[in-house]
Amino acid sequence: MNRRILLSALMAFSLASAAFIYTNARADEGMWLPQNLSQLPFDQLKKRGLQLKPEEIYSPTAVSLKDAAVIIGGGTGTFVSPDGLVITNHHVAFEAVTSASTTEKDYIQNGFLAKARAEEIVAKDYTVRITQDIKDVTADVMAGIKPEMSLGERMRAIGLKQRELGAAASKDGLIAQVVEAYQGAQYHLYVYQQLRDVRLVYAPPKSIGYFGGDPDNFEWPRHCGDFAFLRAYVAADGKPAAYSKDNVPFKPKKFLPLDASGVKEGDFTMILGYPGQTARWRESHSVAYSQDVRLPFTVKALTDRMNFLIKQGESDPEAKIRNADTVFGLSNSIKNFEGTIKGLKRNNHTARKQAEEAAFTQWLDSHAAAKAKYGTLLPAIAKLYEALNVDGPKEQALSAVTGSGVMAQAIAFAYSRALDQDKPANERNPRFGEAALPQIQNSIKNLWNERDANNEQASLQSALASADELKDAQRSAAIDGLFTGKSGNERRQAETAFARQAVTESSLKTADDAVKLFSLSANDFRTNANPFVKLIAAVTDESAGFAKSTQTFNENIVKLRAEYTQGLMEWKLAGKKGPLFPDANRTLRFTYGDIRGYKPRDAVAYDWQTSLTGVIEKDTGVEPFDVPAKLKELAAKKDYGNYVDARLRDVPVAFLTTNDITGGNSGSSVLNGRGEVIGLAFDGNYEGLGGDYYYDIAQNRCLVVDIRYVLFVTEKFAGADYLFKEMTIKRGKAMAAGR
Repeated sequence: MNRRILLSALMAFSLASAAFIYTNARADEGMWLPQNLSQLPFDQLKKRGLQLKPEEIYSPTAVSLKDAAVIIGGGTGTFVSPDGLVITNHHVAFEAVTSASTTEKDYIQNGFLAKARAEEIVAKDYTVRITQDIKDVTADVMAGIKPEMSLGERMRAIGLKQRELGAAASKDGLIAQVVEAYQGAQYHLYVYQQLRDVRLVYAPPKSIGYFGGDPDNFEWPRHCGDFAFLRAYVAADGKPAAYSKDNVPFKPKKFLPLDASGVKEGDFTMILGYPGQTARWRESHSVAYSQDVRLPFTVKALTDRMNFLIKQGESDPEAKIRNADTVFGLSNSIKNFEGTIKGLKRNNHTARKQAEEAAFTQWLDSHAAAKAKYGTLLPAIAKLYEALNVDGPKEQALSAVTGSGVMAQAIAFAYSRALDQDKPANERNPRFGEAALPQIQNSIKNLWNERDANNEQASLQSALASADELKDAQRSAAIDGLFTGKSGNERRQAETAFARQAVTESSLKTADDAVKLFSLSANDFRTNANPFVKLIAAVTDESAGFAKSTQTFNENIVKLRAEYTQGLMEWKLAGKKGPLFPDANRTLRFTYGDIRGYKPRDAVAYDWQTSLTGVIEKDTGVEPFDVPAKLKELAAKKDYGNYVDARLRDVPVAFLTTNDITGGNSGSSVLNGRGEVIGLAFDGNYEGLGGDYYYDIAQNRCLVVDIRYVLFVTEKFAGADYLFKEMTIKRGKAMAAGR
């Protein structure tokens, strides 16, 4: 379901301007396309505090805020100096921290500080992407689509055109991609400058950057200093280049000043960042499936995997360091998915979507032309999901086995090729052909060198346990055959033993061993002495029955969903029922709001701001509430430097806004109306975790680390205020005693 296709006949309906009518939109909702900001209610936003023109926020030709906002790691960052200094979240930079850590140099627990540029260390596998241009290429993508094409042919043709357009624009050091909007109603070409030499400058210790850990994750009040500094480098000629000691700091077109003069409740806020994925346009059947099937399965699988890695780390200090980033990511995902399930149920979102669909159907009944186009869509979607609900659980369980790691994927791919070789030559898939084989094998070798066998063992163990929860008609003969007569704890122990034997004790020791699988016949796989190879073959055979139904579902749902979205647009625009911004898709988006607390439940009200006093109050001396000794000393002496908030008479730590965000926004600079950094978005609140599906102004909140806490920790705790010399920092009356 990665591509959603809109019939070419529907393309006559123009979304270029109508889709952004904001009449009657719910306040502050929206992850808006920056190229269409001029159609937002700027008169209203100016009254709330915005002081910039649309073109100062985004311009395809002139320097604007978009030139300072970057994709970095799994989140967003911002240039804050003319020398390529990037500020983002600690958890966005955490993989770089863990990659550089050893038992001798534990940057996870102790933090990392480069006291000079020569000491900055490589942020392994990190890049910085800066949006250069955005173009509507819908007409180009759809030009080759013909009415007689099958659904599969349409999907392949659109995907091919997306890749062609992206490849054509990827030149002169630029990279480009074409992504869809409005479920396939529009396609946009995004062109990026990608910087490949990124280095870690400063990251506080985990006891500051991830203070509160999982217990505080998505919670409020929050007290973590979730920030880090990195730097982008280029070759001496200014062009992007891989790491070299001769590289020089990148000179961004735009870098943003920091406003450390303080904030107050009601202040206007805005974010320019790169949110990941949302599903605001999804129909009720998709919502119900996510709530009741897909997300619960995912939570169970991730929990099993995380618990395995935690237990391993308890007896192996090196494994604890090696697995730290993975455990962090798993923990974050689990709580996110659990909260989403609760949020969907609390909001009764399936019923709300059903009510919307009923209203849409009622509108169709009074508009004959619209009914002729859209009247059959919802019943057809319902029929597809009926089948998915029957087959989905088993399909997920089997896919979890074949996708449990690089080894499993290599075996599955090699077996699929062996099956393809048994077909007549004219029926074989080119992706398995001799011409493609060298590239396939090379990819396997590259992935093999990066794999973590312990992590893969955990994933397989979890997949086997999940398969044991399937109901009678859904059970897997291939998996159950491994554990005949075993149940409960006895089966869990047998699954653990099998996973260990299959992965960490496997006869497939090297990438070359995996590559040799491509010379085997299908029967060689089914009778293989390696039990994991034999299992993957059996599971793949068992999954074959789902292949056709899965293909049918995917091809039909993208067509039906695109047409249904088109119908919703026509209905909403006719009744002025906004907002009509597209779902997030990891491209540049603008969102606005204000600083505001909220009421999570009856008789409870949350203030909008936290302080250093709250950090000390949470201290237990035990991770994740282990306040560093130096920070406690600063608090005890009230050595606050220039960072006292007038309202709190304390150092501010975090605050809340109503900005509409999701994953990928992590590390986004929260800006005031002048485009100055007042904080960093680092999380959403637990009550708002259904926010990928809906926005609730009363409950959805963006959690922001105050830029004053960032500067306080950087200067007073780390002694890294030498960085201030290259940043522009605005200080107000509350800072008068400082420099």
